[in-house]
Amino acid sequence: MLILKNNRILQIVSFLTGSFGTTVATLFFYTFEIMHSEPPVKILNAYKGWKPLLHSVFKSTAQASAIHKNGYMVIPFLNQEEISILTDFYNQEHNIEAEKGGMFYSLYSKDLDYRQRVHSKIAELVKPKLDLLFKDYKNIVNTFITKKPGPASEFYVHQDTTALDEFEHSPLSIWIPLQDMTSDNGAMAVVEKSHWFFSPYRSISFKQPFAAINNTLRQYLKPIYMKAGEALVFDPRVVHNSMPNLSDKDRLVVLCGVFPQNAEFITCFKESEPGSKIELILHDDVFILRNENFYYNCHERPKTGVTIGTVDDEFADMSAETFEELCRINNIRKQNEPVRASDYACEMIPEPDNTNLTRLSETPARKRGGIWHKVKAIFG
Repeated sequence: MLILKNNRILQIVSFLTGSFGTTVATLFFYTFEIMHSEPPVKILNAYKGWKPLLHSVFKSTAQASAIHKNGYMVIPFLNQEEISILTDFYNQEHNIEAEKGGMFYSLYSKDLDYRQRVHSKIAELVKPKLDLLFKDYKNIVNTFITKKPGPASEFYVHQDTTALDEFEHSPLSIWIPLQDMTSDNGAMAVVEKSHWFFSPYRSISFKQPFAAINNTLRQYLKPIYMKAGEALVFDPRVVHNSMPNLSDKDRLVVLCGVFPQNAEFITCFKESEPGSKIELILHDDVFILRNENFYYNCHERPKTGVTIGTVDDEFADMSAETFEELCRINNIRKQNEPVRASDYACEMIPEPDNTNLTRLSETPARKRGGIWHKVKAIFG
């Protein structure tokens, strides 16, 4: 603390005003230090003065600081009994087949009762864990993510879409595998500290600012190998992907979304016409569980919600040179071995019973391109 570097000033104030003066001086210098300290991640240009805020929901200052700086951490979370309960429940609710592999999210389904059952069942088991970690929070969503084995199961490099006012709050996701994660079965990989580098406005309705430099970003993706029941607690703005599942078994993950209690659910949308502004759309919290278009017609304007403002889309595409300079000044190193990749586009699976209400599943998996560029997930 700055106060420790200014003992002479503190002594003078204390001499003049006694113990009250010491308290006032301590508070003054502590505040001065917070306001003028260097941020934990260096940036080249602040978009509209924005930078990620310290996550307010953590009870532990050390954990909040770790996420604020690096964008993620791994902690123990579920025990074996809890893993078995969730695995059995998953098996009761799902019957998914995909010859070449693919990805399924509970939130894709149009069966809203199913989505609510999944959310509630997971909540029964995770709420005591979340209560130990967090304060003044709400568990906005719980969902299963299935990665069927096969080459069409790699999920693209992305950030998750905006879901609250990031000038006021920071979002949080908890990614919990129900089996050990290895290089063969679809582990997540992250570019640490990258939640500082881009924009607070993200949507599937307009491209990501790093879309043209994915191959560069992939060189910095750090695989996160985990034990079953551990939790990857991460800022969903961190750049991440998940590798293909090349094992012979499904990869099952539980994902929990955590917001500050007073955060409103706000999404972004932009029309395709040149010069269109980004709309900020306010929703009820139940939007995440009731919206039917996270897969079907997912690139269209939300059917619910109220536009509460607009902003210009001024965040320029980032060049490979700029991204690599950000990595250099923040000591983010290229990985010695690139993450596992696939030549196939990810096959998105919309329903837990293997149906597809628009019959898109009849389209064969293709090389990179096609339908998967239109299908994005809110949580990765």
